[in-house]
Amino acid sequence: MRNFFTELLRQLQGIWKRLDGGQRLVVVAVLAAAVVGLGAIVWFAGRPSYENVFQSIDAEELRDARRALGQAAVPFITDDSGQGILVDRARIAQANAALSANGLRGNSQSRNNPLLSTMIADSETKASLLDDAARARTQAAIRALDGVTAVTVSSMRLRRSPFSGRDRDTQPRATVALRLKAGVAFESVAKAAASQAASDLGVPMTNVEVVNASSHQRWTYDPDREAGGGAGEFMAQQRSLGDARTTMAQQALDALYPGKTLVTVNIELDPDWMIVSEKVLPVEPLLKTDKTQKDNTENGAGNAGASGDPSATASTEAAAAAPKNSAKKETRDREYVTDYGERRHGKLAPEIKRLSVGLLYDKSLEQKDGFKKDDLARIVKSIVGWDPKRDLDEAFSTMVGEFPAEPPAEAPVGPSLADKALRWAPVAGQVLGVLLVVLFLKGLFKRSSAASGRVAAADPAEEQVTPEQQAQRMRREIERAIVADPASLAKMLESWLAEQQA
Repeated sequence: MRNFFTELLRQLQGIWKRLDGGQRLVVVAVLAAAVVGLGAIVWFAGRPSYENVFQSIDAEELRDARRALGQAAVPFITDDSGQGILVDRARIAQANAALSANGLRGNSQSRNNPLLSTMIADSETKASLLDDAARARTQAAIRALDGVTAVTVSSMRLRRSPFSGRDRDTQPRATVALRLKAGVAFESVAKAAASQAASDLGVPMTNVEVVNASSHQRWTYDPDREAGGGAGEFMAQQRSLGDARTTMAQQALDALYPGKTLVTVNIELDPDWMIVSEKVLPVEPLLKTDKTQKDNTENGAGNAGASGDPSATASTEAAAAAPKNSAKKETRDREYVTDYGERRHGKLAPEIKRLSVGLLYDKSLEQKDGFKKDDLARIVKSIVGWDPKRDLDEAFSTMVGEFPAEPPAEAPVGPSLADKALRWAPVAGQVLGVLLVVLFLKGLFKRSSAASGRVAAADPAEEQVTPEQQAQRMRREIERAIVADPASLAKMLESWLAEQQA
């Protein structure tokens, strides 16, 4: 092995000596680029892969988790929100063990719990572990929502009553505690979190309660409110309808007269609408349970023959021969179904009570051929859904004005020189590396082609030598070798004799 490395080093030195200055520069650059690239790959592969193992609700819980991981000598970092703890993937099991020892629940404990796969655990233990896994899956899904920094899900699955399936006290319930980023609307996130919890945990949406951990604001699902009820939702629906029709009308006018018109649509909905929920009663009595109880009783003379008196015995026999009185009593208890469901009816959405439109156009449009004010108003009315029977003519206002000239568009500001350099630096480096390799290979090909040319130039001269000239040349070489070293003749004779004997 040592001789191999020595020979390899000697060959490399020979190759290096045969290279000129440019080829040596190319070789050094290529080797440096290869070493740097290999080092970058090794550094990137050696970086730790962090995963979230704990998400705190408050500062005290985060402090306890830090202390637990520090005592177990588990390195960790915090996430961007400052409430989560990230640990290297190889140390997740150790981190979960440290958190469990201090009474804290990690994010992946339920997934990694070996009891989930045991076959000897009782049904209650398996059900509890499956519920923990479902809660952990729900927490991970809710934590992925925009604006959520921390989440805790608690659920309770009660035993359903066999007699009343609509009893809310026996239905499963769930509570979701959220901690949101500053400026995030609680209601919109609460709706998405409740929907996710209801689908993952199998809990009715009406039994899911969402709590804001910072402001202690609560949100519960209300079917009537989601159908359009409530003052805030009612006003928001009015604004959204008005904005939608304003956008449609403005887009159509901009296609005809760009920058020369302005339209605004206001919609007033009818607040006198409702959704009524009522129980569905059976048309005819429906029997639910039918119980019958029977009672048989007999009345007669008592037992008087126990005293041993002959007269008493005779009277007893006479009483036994006398007829007995028997009574049969039958009680029947029936229970009927009072209702078998709930029905909701009413308007799904409020009707439009009044519509008002404001239209403003530029005075220069009147100078164009074919422009008519009435045609413009008619177009706007058809787009926004104007109803002459419902809306008043005074509610459609038209005004002429002078629109300011549009300022010249500013030249787009392109990226700076530094941004361009950062953008094209990787491509330029790759192209430069390819050029260096091409130049290096080109130099090697030139040297090899030159050497082959010299060999080719020498070969024809040798091919032109006749056998007599070649024999004379060999004789002169032998004579020159004998004159230089007389002992070489003896060695040649010995080798020749050895070959003859062989």
